[in-house]
Amino acid sequence: MNVKTRTVISLVCNAVIVLVTTGIVISYFFVESKILKNGYESFMFFTTDSNILAAIGAALVMICDVKILQGKRETVARAFTLVKYAGVVSLMLTFFTVLVLLIPAYGIGMQWGGTGFHMHLSAPILSFVSFVFLEEHTRIKMSDTIIGLLPTVIYGAVYFTEVIIVKGWMDFYLFNIGGMWFVTMPVIIGISFLFCLIVRALRNKVLQRRSK
Repeated sequence: MNVKTRTVISLVCNAVIVLVTTGIVISYFFVESKILKNGYESFMFFTTDSNILAAIGAALVMICDVKILQGKRETVARAFTLVKYAGVVSLMLTFFTVLVLLIPAYGIGMQWGGTGFHMHLSAPILSFVSFVFLEEHTRIKMSDTIIGLLPTVIYGAVYFTEVIIVKGWMDFYLFNIGGMWFVTMPVIIGISFLFCLIVRALRNKVLQRRSK
């Protein structure tokens, strides 16, 4: 697959991520939900936050995709790449959490039905595929994994503060069942870091093969 074809497909994937995610987040403020009393409550969920971050990364990559197609640059800007990287890792964690914890607890229809189809399934897949296989990119350094891990650490600190200390949120991700937050917190961070390593390794491997 040549550069132009990859870039066009990347542009389409990222456009879908941006447009659908934007539409869904806006809809939270206008469509009644059994879960949300108002649209602002949607920001309590890592799903919403990770999808917004991924959509921002996708929008930034789109800018470079257009310039690549116009012949004005050869790769995606490194800063934009790292934003997308953080979003992709966050969505991988979202996908994993839904698959392992939320579907068994709440059912596949609730998690992969309606807006969940995009936020929990299609956005993670599109983000991962475009980032690893399609974008004209530079290598992800080992030190960059800190950036990939940062959203999980920040959200985790807020979540456990609200659920355990402030008790302002219900434990909707079931991370404190049996008071086991001190186990689940490092496990979740560890899993997120594993995704940082996996995404980095696959992306760099694709780049290595492409350069031969």
